[in-house]
Amino acid sequence: MKYIAIIFSLVLIFSCSSVSLETVEDQKTKTVDITNNQKSGFTVGEDLDLGDPSVRIYFNYDDDKLREESLSELLGISRVLRDNPSFILMVEGHADERGSREYNLALSERRAKAVKDFLSSSGVSSFNIEVVGYGEERPVKIGSNEESWALNRRAELFLLK
Repeated sequence: MKYIAIIFSLVLIFSCSSVSLETVEDQKTKTVDITNNQKSGFTVGEDLDLGDPSVRIYFNYDDDKLREESLSELLGISRVLRDNPSFILMVEGHADERGSREYNLALSERRAKAVKDFLSSSGVSSFNIEVVGYGEERPVKIGSNEESWALNRRAELFLLK
């Protein structure tokens, strides 16, 4: 028994490998000058801070369908992305606090995917759109009232590069 413990200890010691860490430089916020005259949802003719959620798309309670009022904004965004194929768009889905954590994660991902699907159907390459769902984890407004819930049922769009 003593030999097994010694062998096990030696295997454990020698099986641990050292990991080299590399230093990663801080990412700088980039800005892009968008100078088209189409409504894009992004700031037209001004610098766009790529770390700022320039566009928020809101959803109805317990729903992942795009509202009519957001379609023209998304069409403008699709024009910008088609004209700039090197841009990568991150779509983050969110939910309000009602419902279980698991349900809200799935709902928020469906919301982000609804935006991606619309943009893809408008001619944007799906390879240029990344989606993630955060559920209720990142509220814009804390509160248990309709105003807070309405602001938290959203998808946020970020240009990554």
